[in-house]
Amino acid sequence: MVENISLKNKNTLALLELDVVTTPYYILDKVDWGQIESTHHSYKYVNQIGVYVTGTTLETRDIVITGWIVARSDNQMSERKKMLNRFVNPQQLIELKYKEYAVDFLPDKSIKYSATVKENNNVICKFEISGLAPDPLFRESTQSKTAAATTRGMFHFPLIIGCGNEDLGNADNLDNGYPTIMFGLRQPSLIVDVYNKGAVAVGMTLVFKAMGTMSNPSLINVRTQEYFKINKTLVAGETVTINTTIGEKKVIGELNGVQYNYFKYRDLNSSWLQLEVGDNLFRYDADTGLDVLECYVYFYNKYLEVQECY
Repeated sequence: MVENISLKNKNTLALLELDVVTTPYYILDKVDWGQIESTHHSYKYVNQIGVYVTGTTLETRDIVITGWIVARSDNQMSERKKMLNRFVNPQQLIELKYKEYAVDFLPDKSIKYSATVKENNNVICKFEISGLAPDPLFRESTQSKTAAATTRGMFHFPLIIGCGNEDLGNADNLDNGYPTIMFGLRQPSLIVDVYNKGAVAVGMTLVFKAMGTMSNPSLINVRTQEYFKINKTLVAGETVTINTTIGEKKVIGELNGVQYNYFKYRDLNSSWLQLEVGDNLFRYDADTGLDVLECYVYFYNKYLEVQECY
């Protein structure tokens, strides 16, 4: 049984908390987020036994939420209904959060209220929110992050400012509460393992960040040798963000706080890299300035179903 969910209108950013017990105005009755149906694509030859399956696609998810409005007067009931009337709009996407998971859906229709006096009066009112999740998978609420190339803090030494020569020569003064400067170490490995613990392959957000002048950064799948490459010289502080998620593909550059469309710099042989379930080994590279390149991979682990036992 699902006891608590949170809804957010992603256009207006309005929030609606629904709980079986604790929420004072809107009480959760039940949630039915259905199941994901699949379509197996196949063909067969003459006299073949069975079929050959070429692939499987996952369909959308239907979500139905029922709950109760609780009030003490006609005015309170009217105000709380007005809030729901504004909140549920078939033109606006709603994010449903359950524990650490989330899924987005579009309402099929405006909010539905019970038609009986027993379930719709000045004290209680039953309502229903139904919708379609175009992406039927539940994602973790927070992104996973893997640093493919970065600088790692390692050690420090005392920095002595304003001391006389006699103090500089005294070893006892070198570690006596003076300010220090932190130093870092470049990670020596060019290969990183990005682990997808979800149930399906997912796209990623790939970020190249130049700490100095460098050119043509790339990320290469070690197993398949597919890669994504940017054919451009980058200067210090310039970043390139690539989204490989299906339906959201884009390449954005940013320099001095201004964003640009960098799609034209994508190498024509680049692949929109996906993260398969389990381990994914990637190697980062650049034509020049590899030592000043930082590379990060962000992604959401996604799941078919998430309801758990209590």
